[in-house]
Amino acid sequence: MKKILIFKKDRIGDFLNISPILYNLKHNFPEAHITIVCSSYNYSIAKHYTFINKFLIFKHSALFFLIKNYSSFFFNKYDLILQLDSKNSSYLLAALIRAHKKASIKFIKYKNFFGINIIKKRPSFLISLFYNFFLTSNENYDHPNNKKNHYLSLYLQILKQLNIKIHSEKHYLPYMPTKNVYLNNYYNIHIDERWSFFKKPFLERFEKKLSDLVIDNTVVLTSNLGGNDFFNFLFFKYKNNKNIYFNNKATVNELINIIYYSHSVISSHTGLTVHIAAAFDKKIIDIVSPKIFNELDRWIPISSNYQRFNFENFFFE
Repeated sequence: MKKILIFKKDRIGDFLNISPILYNLKHNFPEAHITIVCSSYNYSIAKHYTFINKFLIFKHSALFFLIKNYSSFFFNKYDLILQLDSKNSSYLLAALIRAHKKASIKFIKYKNFFGINIIKKRPSFLISLFYNFFLTSNENYDHPNNKKNHYLSLYLQILKQLNIKIHSEKHYLPYMPTKNVYLNNYYNIHIDERWSFFKKPFLERFEKKLSDLVIDNTVVLTSNLGGNDFFNFLFFKYKNNKNIYFNNKATVNELINIIYYSHSVISSHTGLTVHIAAAFDKKIIDIVSPKIFNELDRWIPISSNYQRFNFENFFFE
């Protein structure tokens, strides 16, 4: 296989979730020229995969992108196109580009509209005609076989359907760490805007558990850029504590570095931190509402030290 084109232009955590696909493609076809269509946002992580030969950053509209990259698409015929995001524009673009084989996932949703059950499929039937095959993902999280719709497992099944050997199912991030400004072997707790949905009793219990934790442990507390109410509250309360560090301005690279030197990562399923932690074999602790347990079953990294807690009874071990 000489030329491979991959579409993955969604979030950073989503890009890391296909890292085993990139790893296996490169190990099976070391001489292949691999092109990835990514977003300006997830390029910040995609660029670490230096074995990728070409990055095409999607901006504006499908038409604008198609015109801008006309030579890459219409003067080439790819051996394989993998459409690995759920964007309609990606399905359309992949349909228009020439390739020997095209594969993707078809997402099926069931909606009730005034008592009438409606089936919605993405991509549409017409666009589907331009692909060689699909695997199906039922987007009903209450489906009895919910875990069979695990997204990374479906991506790996696509490779198996193409008779591509699976060398590893583990997340992979080729990253050279820089000097760490914190002590090694600490807890990284990432508090982002998701924590604003937690009610006051949980936040009070968490703060108490944090105060106990930092007696004998080091904690690096990170957040979304600029912080948030709960992060800012903890900062003002613990800013003079020598065992806790705060960073609400970390770039993607800085956050990677912080996670690299930690031993455990705690968040309310921040996709970026969870998937980076999996790539570095860190303990992952998810604190979430039980309402989204089934949804998260589809995103758990394979071969990772992952634990999930209902926010109502979370505790530090």
